[in-house]
Amino acid sequence: MKRPGEMVAGVHVVVDGAGPPVVLYGGLGGNWFDWDDVAALLADSCLVIRIDRPGYGLSPASSTPPTARGEAERIVAVLDALGCTAPAVVVGHSLGGIYAEAFARLFPQRTGGVMLLDATITLRPHRVIPTRWRVATGRWVARASSRLGLQRLLGPTVRAVLNQSTPPGGITYETRQWVARIYREPAYLESSVVENASYPALAEEIAALRAAVTMPVPILVAAAHTGHRTPWGWEWVRRQRQFAERLGAAFRVVQPARHHAMIDQPGQVAALIRELAS
Repeated sequence: MKRPGEMVAGVHVVVDGAGPPVVLYGGLGGNWFDWDDVAALLADSCLVIRIDRPGYGLSPASSTPPTARGEAERIVAVLDALGCTAPAVVVGHSLGGIYAEAFARLFPQRTGGVMLLDATITLRPHRVIPTRWRVATGRWVARASSRLGLQRLLGPTVRAVLNQSTPPGGITYETRQWVARIYREPAYLESSVVENASYPALAEEIAALRAAVTMPVPILVAAAHTGHRTPWGWEWVRRQRQFAERLGAAFRVVQPARHHAMIDQPGQVAALIRELAS
């Protein structure tokens, strides 16, 4: 299949539309096509930039674990390579919220606003096992799974279990083809495992940035809720609201939506992004 974007600053980037820049940064294992419907809704008024982190989408894998500063600098490098000098609204989904927030705190002059979409809550970071041990173990498990053929056999099935969100118009044939290809890549599995293993260090890094740098731009926390009256669902919304209060952020609920709210409710998510970009 034809590559939908281009290689920019060493990673795969998909650019749509024109106007104020909006960067869409996915969560753990996120790919550019998770944002297809949101990008289509924003492209008439915004320059929408979707970045595949190393090992995800069509980006080559990295030999080093991710850091919050490193990903913030990656966003800057992509914006510079695209010639974007206007402040960008950065949207971070799930674990990607750490990188979006780091970008805003480290590069406030490049930031027009931040949206944390069902973001990983990192108010009380703690680390027991050293990150290098976690990463080394994760790499071994991922490579063993690939050698045994489990990645190729089960990759798309794992996607279906972990991401049960469905676009309003249904999952397209093209997206199904990309899922079948990317989720079977050994580099994709290893990159996901390494990023997950790096989470405690990432949480500590963003906590240190919060202590050192105030948030100088508008920030919005948006929580996904299925609409069902389950204790866990409302507890998640409550924790997200507390997260917003600690960050001094506005708060919204996107519903009915699962964790990948940008897939379930692209209209609501796009509308919230427009508020920050306007």
